[in-house]
Amino acid sequence: MARAEMDQFSDRVEFNTDRNTDGSATAKSNPDSPVALKTSGSSEGIAGTPPDEETPKPAGRGWAFWAIFASLSVTALLSSMEGGIMSTALPAISRAVDAERDYIWIVNVYFLTSAAVQPLYGQVADIWGRRWPMLASVVIFAAGSAVCGAANDAATLIGGRAVQGLGAAGINTLVEIILCDLLPLRERGQFMGLLFLFIVVGSVLGPFLGGLIVERTSWRWVFYLNLPICGVCLVLLFFSLNLKHRGDGDGDDDNATPLDKLGRIDYAGLLLLCASVTSLLYGLTYGGGSKYAWSHPVVVATLVLGVVGHGLFVGFEASPWCPHPALPVALFQNRTSVAAYVAEAVQILVSYGALYFLPLYFQSTLLVYPERSGILLLPFSVLFCVSAAVGGGVVTKMGRFRNLHVGSFALMTVMMGVFTLLDRRTSPAVVAVLGVVAGVSVGLPNASILTAVQAALPDSLNAASTGAFAFIRSISTVFSVTVPAAVFNSRFDGLLAASALDPGLRAALDRGQAYQQASRDFVMSFPPEVQVQVVAMYEVSLRRVWQVLIALAGVGVVAALVEKDLECRTEQTTDEFGLKEAGHAAEKSEA
Repeated sequence: MARAEMDQFSDRVEFNTDRNTDGSATAKSNPDSPVALKTSGSSEGIAGTPPDEETPKPAGRGWAFWAIFASLSVTALLSSMEGGIMSTALPAISRAVDAERDYIWIVNVYFLTSAAVQPLYGQVADIWGRRWPMLASVVIFAAGSAVCGAANDAATLIGGRAVQGLGAAGINTLVEIILCDLLPLRERGQFMGLLFLFIVVGSVLGPFLGGLIVERTSWRWVFYLNLPICGVCLVLLFFSLNLKHRGDGDGDDDNATPLDKLGRIDYAGLLLLCASVTSLLYGLTYGGGSKYAWSHPVVVATLVLGVVGHGLFVGFEASPWCPHPALPVALFQNRTSVAAYVAEAVQILVSYGALYFLPLYFQSTLLVYPERSGILLLPFSVLFCVSAAVGGGVVTKMGRFRNLHVGSFALMTVMMGVFTLLDRRTSPAVVAVLGVVAGVSVGLPNASILTAVQAALPDSLNAASTGAFAFIRSISTVFSVTVPAAVFNSRFDGLLAASALDPGLRAALDRGQAYQQASRDFVMSFPPEVQVQVVAMYEVSLRRVWQVLIALAGVGVVAALVEKDLECRTEQTTDEFGLKEAGHAAEKSEA
């Protein structure tokens, strides 16, 4: 299916040839073609506005578009707020259901199920359209919230969180798919940036609401609160999502039966992907911690199986045994899309790695309280959000993305290098300034990387490319905590083994406990001479984390350089998706 779509897309680029006096041929683009031929570009590029034209002004948006955008924004707010609420409410919830030993899976199972099924939502959106899968995602999220709210034990709570993750996957993926359907490539960045601001509002409100709910009411309202919000989202989406789609999974038969459509889902590939992600996440979660050493057979086996499983998944998707792949090979057949997928993984790993480990530095090395730590993190967080919106607008204005990406990842690399110089003597003012610059570096490319993915792909592959993008983003989000934490713990354990600290103190800090114990109160509970040694070990271990993030950001620079300097097209290359126009149904019946 995807290969045929790419061929059809290529056929849309029509051109004629005129013979010059020397007998050579000159290509001329057909002005009636949906996509103009860009003679200075490569076959990978999908041309947009000619270089000598002024930046096109976006077409006016009617009430239908803004109604959809408002509905999507509220729905995205719901999903993002959940993560923030859980960040502060998790300790109380874990105690209430006696999940202290398995608390990590209350968080991880949500991200696991969310990541594993996001490619599925790309397929489902192409088969059944965008509207009903979006409504179903909200219902699934609400059902998971109800199960969590009613849970009396850890197993039920974890099961409910798994269901929540299934719903959140659909919400996050379909919000972006629908926006891509409604907007030409050049305009997507600025609206993705605006949408990101709503996501940030949810992330900021979440911790406050989580603390308020746990302190003033029952922890169950952490989940029950989602139910009325889901109800509002369902009403808004039901009446606003008046969208069209190709009719069935292949676009060849509008009368395909439900069984035909179900047969187009990549069940085997998705099961293999889910098993591989679970195996890899298990090894990274428990390896080097209080449960297993890195050399333990369980850790080694799960990591190896996870890596091999991902390789088998890629091979299966490209094989003739997979007629309807969840991740079509066509998504990875041009260097710009592949480079952009790599850039997205790097951007998530570096930005969230910094977001999680800067507070650890503030509390374990600068020895500030959590409230003060939150204030010190504000410059980074605020500029991260604002820069995402600005970066999306810049790409819309300029019509290109490569230079922005190269500059952002280069600055990101420099800032991670500067972070290696942070120590106990660094002043809060310096930390604030560095936070501003680092926030800009990780935020600027955030809203335009999906634009780069889709620049060399036809709009008929929007759902598949967005599903792949969402999967990479989700799995990178999980690893953005587990991988740096593993690096930190490994380095700290090595320093601890070589130290002359009391054996009892070493036992309280080794095998991953240093990460969990990183706080002012913990460090200050020791005599002054021990405090100096502990802070020094935190400094050195954090420096190793920043060094790993330097390497990752450097990979981002290379990925950005590999991207082609494509010009973003200003028109859609397909009319299969988008807003239903007046008379659309009548036209379809006449056809």
